[in-house]
Amino acid sequence: MNPLSWWREAIERRDDNVSGARVWQLTSAPAITHNLYHEQPPCSADGNRLALFRTASSNPRQPGDLMVYGIERHRITCLVENIFGIGSGVHALATSAWSGHIYAVQQREESRVLLQLDLNTMTSDELFAWDGLPGLGPATISPDGRWGLAAGRPAPDTFGVFRFDLNSGRGDWIHVSPHLVNPHLQYRLYAEQRILVQENRGCLADEAGNIIRLYDERGVGLYSIDSEGNNRCDFPVGPPYTPGTTGHECWIGQSERVLVTLTAPYDDGLRVGNVVEVCTTWAKPRVVFDSPLIWNHVATSRCGRYFIADTHDLPEVPLLVGNIASGNTRMLCSSLTSAGYPQYSHAHPYLTSDNSHVVFNSDRRGLTQVHAAALPEGFWEDF
Repeated sequence: MNPLSWWREAIERRDDNVSGARVWQLTSAPAITHNLYHEQPPCSADGNRLALFRTASSNPRQPGDLMVYGIERHRITCLVENIFGIGSGVHALATSAWSGHIYAVQQREESRVLLQLDLNTMTSDELFAWDGLPGLGPATISPDGRWGLAAGRPAPDTFGVFRFDLNSGRGDWIHVSPHLVNPHLQYRLYAEQRILVQENRGCLADEAGNIIRLYDERGVGLYSIDSEGNNRCDFPVGPPYTPGTTGHECWIGQSERVLVTLTAPYDDGLRVGNVVEVCTTWAKPRVVFDSPLIWNHVATSRCGRYFIADTHDLPEVPLLVGNIASGNTRMLCSSLTSAGYPQYSHAHPYLTSDNSHVVFNSDRRGLTQVHAAALPEGFWEDF
């Protein structure tokens, strides 16, 4: 592989007057650049390098460039071109969270090929042809790097989870359901290979994949399956237990618990709020902190202690950090993004592997650019 050319992109925006975080606009090229997605953070194991997607096209199904940003030196490079990214709800890149291993499909002249990209070593390896496999690319990767999952439609009237071997490319449908139009597939981190699945009950889509109905009166729920697609275990969240979920959830560290946001506040008898912790062995969710606001996107830290969330209830779309166990929270900064559509106008905040930065999107100046809030020394001691 030829040596990569790095160049500087960085604008120091401000220090937050309350939290003390220093906010940087990391990217500044006249193109749409976003941080991929927040539930499984696509950054290197040391937290320094971030995988980003850059495109000049307004069509979310067109390929773009996989960029890598080095926070320490504020430098950026293009690792590979013509890859399918995450546009308007189209998930086509996958990672095992905080590992630095990114799996992306590259468009060639006559075929599509799955690549393994390593942010830790800045290398790229070709795995196998993606032609004939479902969707534009994978959705999640197992912690041992053996398996990948993709979402698709094995038949016109149903949706499914397709598991494929990352060594051979061979795979099969391991789980099917009429309610998986947007399953948000996530392998559990590090531990036993459980797969988190979002269930959009009563969803409908046309032959082209356009969503006609996202869910019906039964709302959105969650369950997990084992690595073979069996042993379904439901989380006590969504109707009839709680209001429906917002469609944003993630595993908490190495645990069997999941952090999820709801479409309305929920009263667990001790607290009232919409950010809840759930487990398949619990009778009901636990509200993490009291709040009248509806918090939306949520992500946890690699260690499983902390979380980051945003809310669309306030015009500046602020970011909130907190301790999952204690419920102590603190406003970090305002993202100042529009939070409209396409989805790259959403903040999608996440914590880097070392808990030193919060990475988020903002289209405050028109085009979406990637930002980062550098946390001051001793920031987490208050939690």
